[in-house]
Parts: sequence; C-alpha cells; structure tokens
Amino acid sequence: MSEDSSEAGRLLAESDLSGAAVAAAPSLLHLAAELHTARGNPALWRGTLRAVRDQMQCDGIFNLAADAPLGPDDLAALAGRVTHCATYGNDCGNGSAACQTHCASFAVHMHTAAYAVRKTLQAGLFEHLAPTWVVYRSGQVQEANLSARALLQDGEYVKVVSSKLELAGVGGGRVLRNALFKLNQPMRLAWQGLSGQPMSLLLRALPDSSYVALTALLDAPGPLVQAPLLAQQLGITRRQSELAAHLLADHTVADAARAMGISRHTANEHLAGLQQRTGTVDRKTLLALLRRASQG
Repeated sequence: MSEDSSEAGRLLAESDLSGAAVAAAPSLLHLAAELHTARGNPALWRGTLRAVRDQMQCDGIFNLAADAPLGPDDLAALAGRVTHCATYGNDCGNGSAACQTHCASFAVHMHTAAYAVRKTLQAGLFEHLAPTWVVYRSGQVQEANLSARALLQDGEYVKVVSSKLELAGVGGGRVLRNALFKLNQPMRLAWQGLSGQPMSLLLRALPDSSYVALTALLDAPGPLVQAPLLAQQLGITRRQSELAAHLLADHTVADAARAMGISRHTANEHLAGLQQRTGTVDRKTLLALLRRASQG
C-alpha cells in the first residue's frame, strides 16, 4: 500500500464510520488516496471531486464550475463548506446519516491534501531564498536552505557551534544570541566577515514566537564600500562617514556601533557631529541627504 493510501486509511479509520457508511468505505478510501496522490494537480483534484459528487449523488458543493480556481487554499475552503453542510445541512444525501458521515470524513482528507501541497510549495520557495535559517531563540538550527548551507561551508560570515548558529568572529555567538533573545519585531543586525567584508542578517520572528528566520543580506554595497564615497561627497570625517554608511543601509545606531566596535554613546556623538557638519536637524532629513550623496 502506498504512503498516500496508508494516510487515507488512517484518517478514514479515525472518522468512526458505521453502518451503511462502512459498506462504502473501500470506495471512499480509493477516492481519498487519489486526492492525496494528485499532489495539487487541479485537473486530478477536479476528477476526484466529481467522482465523490457522483458517489454521494450531490449536486451542490462538489459540483464545481469548470473555471472555478482550485489551488490548496480553494480546496481547504471547499472542505470547510463540505464539513458545514455535512454537520448542519438538512439536504445532505436527502438526510442520510451515512452520506453525511461520508462527506464529513472526506472533508478531512481534503484539508490534509491541501495542507500537504501548501507545505510542499513553501519548501520549494524556501530553497530559492537568499541564505536563510530557521532557528530557536537559543540559536539552535532547525532548518537551513541550500544557499545557507553553502555560506556555512565558506565560513566567512557564520558558523555552527554545538548545533547553534553564530556569527563568525570574536563575540559573534554572544551578539546573535542577544539579538534573538530580545527580538520582538523585524530587525537588521550588521556584522563583518572574517576578512572585514560587511554583511547583515535580517531577523524575523515566525508566527510561533519560539522560532526566528534569519536571512543573510550580502548583495547590497556594504558600509565599508559606501563610507569613502560619502566622506568625499560630504566632507565629513572617516568615522562619521562609516556611521553614515550604516544609517544608509537601514542599520540602527546600535547596529552601527557594534559593527564599528564603539559604544552607543560614541556612536551618538558621531551622529551629532554628522548632523552638524551636514546642516541637518533630524534623522529623516539626514537620510534624504545621504541618499542623494550616495547617488553621486
């Protein structure tokens, strides 16, 4: 028996069919297995649902229009309507308890098939993202896509120690653990690789707040590249230009301070000096000026 058929059989057994419903169980099991095997193919899903419609002699919910969409979300929504009809409808199978039981049972398979396809689509998308990890708040790695695993092998920016993700370099493990522990909204964590090349991690808490997604951002010009250009354009000091480059990369002052190896107080002093040299009175005006300067 295939894995899909076994899953269908397990769900069918848990649905507590009885009487006349049991007599039709083999047919229902076959259709449920077809639903799982279809793997999100709308044409196969439609064919299976038409077979259910014919078996149940149902001219209502299962009678889909030819142009009606039928993706995973559509199948799940349809399953909800089937469950409601089987539970509360007075005309389900002309009031037949067996038909109502069949429909309620099959709706479970519809939900399960939709969920399986949705997870498959998400997994496929995950593999094509920029280097991304899913970790516990402790930093313990749960998932890593192909590009993330390649970045780990390179060893320039990140490493795994005792199954926990760390930033490469002195203090990288502590910095990342602190960020994960305090995270309550999306943030960017600036860092430098072992050779001094800049990078940043985008941290996002997942719906289950025990997990965090971390995505490495390496493509944009880093602060070390932007800083000399800003210094030349604006006539500011080297450290002011470094801070300006971090702000331009959407890093917070705290992120910039960590990347520059200075205290938050010192970073604020550089910020005040930067605003005085550029004649800007607030952060918004300063960022607008920096963007114009970075474009030459």
